[in-house]
Amino acid sequence: MVSYREACLFLLCGSACATGCSGSSAEPVSDRDAGALLDSSADSNRDAPRDDASVLADGGADATTPPAGDRRIDPIELGRTWTYDVKVLGFFPACSAGTSTATVVEQSMLDGKTAFHVQSFCKAAGVFQYAVDGDRVFVHVGGAWIVALDAPVAEGRTWSDGLLTYRWRSKGTVTTPAGTFTECWAAETVASYTSYTVLCRGVGPVEWHYEDGSGNGYEAILVSKNFG
Repeated sequence: MVSYREACLFLLCGSACATGCSGSSAEPVSDRDAGALLDSSADSNRDAPRDDASVLADGGADATTPPAGDRRIDPIELGRTWTYDVKVLGFFPACSAGTSTATVVEQSMLDGKTAFHVQSFCKAAGVFQYAVDGDRVFVHVGGAWIVALDAPVAEGRTWSDGLLTYRWRSKGTVTTPAGTFTECWAAETVASYTSYTVLCRGVGPVEWHYEDGSGNGYEAILVSKNFG
């Protein structure tokens, strides 16, 4: 759904996220995530500041179970929202610290795919277009669709967006202020710096940690959502 949310995660922007994603098909003022968090229509298979409230555990009897009909790793749908507590790292004017919401504001056809237009929780980053095919998520950048999240979601699986390489890591059950969620996975950037998005099945991104390699970026933790 990764905008939607993220400001520039999974986009071909690199450190340019600090001033705006000129390569994106969106029109930012200055990452779904980054951001995030990068096929076909929604009819296909249904497949941060961080603080002490963010706990990674191995289980939980009271974990929230997403609707049985939608177990996708990033269930982007028109009208859905994800609200985060955001902390800015270094210099990153696309984001503002505090509570902010990513919203799927529009659905349209774009270059052969059903595109979901997501207003990033980093408001100055603008609106980004995503397409979802099961667990695979595409983001529209520079007039073309590129893979933001690849499938299958499996431990150690890697993929590339043409610029950076990413890797899936199992996170088990994750607790945030929004609840406790099962079947969570981290999409990590394979790099010398730390950058990742934690997504849970049927929920989408629950935790973001985006860095541009120079210490600039943001952290965000999910505090609420309007579905499931």
